[in-house]
Amino acid sequence: MPNKRPTRLFEMPGADIVEIEITRPLPETCSVGLTYQLEGTVKVAGIGAPPFVYAEVTPLRAGEVTYERGLPKPISGEFSIDLRFTYTGDYEVIVLATPAPLHLPVVGVEPVLGKSDIMTVEVVSVAPEFEVSNLVISPAEVQVGYPVIISCLVTNIGAEAGTYIIHLGGDFVADKTVTLQPGESRTVSFEVTPTVAKTYSVSVDGLHGSFVATEEAVADIRVEDLEISPSEVMVGETVTISVTATNYGTAAGSKVITCDVI
Repeated sequence: MPNKRPTRLFEMPGADIVEIEITRPLPETCSVGLTYQLEGTVKVAGIGAPPFVYAEVTPLRAGEVTYERGLPKPISGEFSIDLRFTYTGDYEVIVLATPAPLHLPVVGVEPVLGKSDIMTVEVVSVAPEFEVSNLVISPAEVQVGYPVIISCLVTNIGAEAGTYIIHLGGDFVADKTVTLQPGESRTVSFEVTPTVAKTYSVSVDGLHGSFVATEEAVADIRVEDLEISPSEVMVGETVTISVTATNYGTAAGSKVITCDVI
């Protein structure tokens, strides 16, 4: 009698041993550099604890992707996988169940125990997004021939690092370039010098303001170098708050300095 081929463990001809259901699929369009979470559940046919699951990503065009392997929770069988695409292109994503953390053969067990449905994803690039705010013109009145500082706050509110050109317009024209990481802010300043006595208009990326230049001497008192000492105290203890007031103008003057403690 010929030897009978031994039945491999968990062999289920014509069907996956593990059923994979995607409960939170990837969006049809994803952006480079952003992280997306793929979620689902696994149902095991009589082999005990849920297997390992991971995403297999196939580029339809050139591209790469990074991801974290998903390990199902033993009781619920739920899993989640984080994917972050690094290049644009079209991809096919499928979730595989395997008996080991890596896609390697295990004695007596098929290397792939189950597959999910295929998800098709288009990955596009994301342009950095910037916001310009807090236009400050100092001083608001100045003697002709003396400098005026025009500053604004530039913030990268997008998901990608990038470079932004800030345009100064109005009666003065200039550009400055700033490179910011996502969420990073930086103050950008322009120094201008009026040559005639008049009211000058200023614009910075949609923000508008003005200052006055005069032939007469003008006081320009600026409050700088805020110091708080100590920076941490017990209730009832004394805190010293100090600033430096400097007159950058050409005439004597006075300025009221107000301290608000919230």
